[in-house]
Amino acid sequence: MVKMTPLFMFLVLSATKELFRGGCALCDSPSHEPVGVREGEMAVLQCPLPTMAGHMEGNLTLAWSNHSGPGELQEPAVWMSDDTLVILRVSPNHQGSYSCSLLNASGQPLSTAWFNITVFSGQCYTDMTVYPVTCYLRQSCEKLTCTSVSVPQNFTKHNYTWYKNCDTELPSDFGDGYLTSASEIDNGYYTCTSYYTYNSNLHDGQVFTLSRTTGRTVEEGSSPVMPKIIEPRDGEVIEVDMGSTVVVVCRAVLSSEFDNVYWMENRSFVEKNQKTLPVFYNVSQENDQASLVISQVSEEQLRNTYTCQLDYSSGNDKVSITFKQKSPPQFHFLVLGIVGVFVVTVVVVTVVYVKLKVDIILFLRDDLGWHHHNVSDGKRYDAFVLCYKSDTESGVSEEDRRQVEEVLEEEYGYSLCLYDRDVLPGEAVAEAVLGCIEQSRRLILVPSSLGLNPGQDSQYSLLTGLHAALVERQTWLILIQTESAPDSQVDLKLDSLPEALRLLAQSGHTVTWRGSHSKPLSSAFWKELRYRMPAMTRRRPPKDERTIL
Repeated sequence: MVKMTPLFMFLVLSATKELFRGGCALCDSPSHEPVGVREGEMAVLQCPLPTMAGHMEGNLTLAWSNHSGPGELQEPAVWMSDDTLVILRVSPNHQGSYSCSLLNASGQPLSTAWFNITVFSGQCYTDMTVYPVTCYLRQSCEKLTCTSVSVPQNFTKHNYTWYKNCDTELPSDFGDGYLTSASEIDNGYYTCTSYYTYNSNLHDGQVFTLSRTTGRTVEEGSSPVMPKIIEPRDGEVIEVDMGSTVVVVCRAVLSSEFDNVYWMENRSFVEKNQKTLPVFYNVSQENDQASLVISQVSEEQLRNTYTCQLDYSSGNDKVSITFKQKSPPQFHFLVLGIVGVFVVTVVVVTVVYVKLKVDIILFLRDDLGWHHHNVSDGKRYDAFVLCYKSDTESGVSEEDRRQVEEVLEEEYGYSLCLYDRDVLPGEAVAEAVLGCIEQSRRLILVPSSLGLNPGQDSQYSLLTGLHAALVERQTWLILIQTESAPDSQVDLKLDSLPEALRLLAQSGHTVTWRGSHSKPLSSAFWKELRYRMPAMTRRRPPKDERTIL
């Protein structure tokens, strides 16, 4: 049995008496935490007493007290929560001692923490508490902390302003003062003033400030290296293929040759340089990186957690990673993409072909020499130009008709059968016209207000022969139609045809003559007419600006 000295027994009995009285003199902190505040700004006091179960259950309460000033701790001068006291605008009357205490159900203090507020006046903040930071020349320097206390959620922070040496406001791009390469001009006192609004009806729209000053010193030397792992990231998930070999490199910054980097699988150590094992790791020559090697990924590796750990003299650092199987290729997206591209291509090609079909066919004929002309069909002429008398005043003039015939023959090299040139005098009109139709690959009907061809008045007797020739598709019909007004864009009309020819003309192709607009060889009239004519090799290319004179 251990012998107890009289002094030890006296201390035990004294402490026991204090406990039975409901107090705890040993729990009180005799020191006062200094709090320096600039006049007119906020003071934020946070009670450091530990949270107790009885406090949460309502058996204990926390009380704030002002021990030296006449000011009362209530709104609108202060704001209080369970563990935070905020004096909204500090004045010299608020200077002095404050405390927070945990009280039991009978109001006896169980534990107390003390604060001592000192109020400073003037524009310079350096008389307040200054937090020192040391940087080194031509090396990076850490960010500056704007506030050192946690402001309650009832206060909304809007912005903040940095000052150097009390009076120089720093530009907005100063940020938080991080330096990539420190120099001597970076020495000085840096004060951050934050601006808050308090969500209360008593202080609606009012702005409160809170400041913190850091003394930055830049000197020669080098900053101590803090050992840490820089790769991979903690919690990283790496995608792998089943059965493949995987190598994960863990890189670290070391402070001495005694620092150690290694891998763990769940809670077990991974063997080093054991290449015969399914999982092992290798260490670099500088010992600053350890490479985890999985020879063949299996389901077991997907379930495990792998941790790279760095041990150094004052502690350790570690990161954990996991593996997951790569998702199979999404073939249906690929198929949908291909189908979508194909559909879009077909639509575009179709639209382009419909819009530019005539130009495309003529380009293939004229520039690429792609054409087909059946010279063994027994036909003598490419086209028979036949005028009919229009029932309206619209029609092609004799001069325009002759110029159309000349261009087809001389410019484009077509062989035409012309009634007034190729039909022998005295030959029966019906027989001559039917003969020309049978010997021609196309029949071009030209409307005219006058009877231009001999025997014009007897054209109606030819309808039966025309119908037979065209229905058998021995000769294709091309109808030249005029507009009622040459410069207008109107729908084509068939009213100018004799009634007996209307149904017949609907089975053929119509080309519109628009007067002066159709005279240039580059006009739509000539492109459409040549497109309807048999494919021919043109004798000479037309000039874009050339017109029918």
